[in-house]
Amino acid sequence: MVKKGLYIAMIALLIAGVTGLSGCRRHSHAHKAEFMVDYITETLDLTESQQEQLKQIKDELMEKAQQMHTNKESMHEELVAQLRGEEIDKVRVKSMVAEHRDQMDEIIDLIVDRLAEFHKTLTPEQKEKLVAKIETFKKWHGKSWE
Repeated sequence: MVKKGLYIAMIALLIAGVTGLSGCRRHSHAHKAEFMVDYITETLDLTESQQEQLKQIKDELMEKAQQMHTNKESMHEELVAQLRGEEIDKVRVKSMVAEHRDQMDEIIDLIVDRLAEFHKTLTPEQKEKLVAKIETFKKWHGKSWE
């Protein structure tokens, strides 16, 4: 009887483990961006026009990120080719890194510009909710925000 109970418990534990681990999958960048839009929309009680503006920002950033990802793959292939060669062309590697940095700066500038535009549409109550949420995140993450 004890063996039967132990056997059933082991099967239940195995099923629970497999079920729990099946939910642990990596989400795509698009899924994460959509989650963020939904979270911000709900947290700040955005109007329809604010929601539309936020979705446009998300789409624009996702497009830029996709372009950067395509460039990153070609940069990776070229770096592998450099490493396989007899000697690394330092000028070319530095140039590739500078190109990547320029792309990152372009995305950062775009984010700051769009954030400033979106901020103008927020009501004082929405701005207070945003600040309160950021303060909460700071408490949760402690010194990692400093």
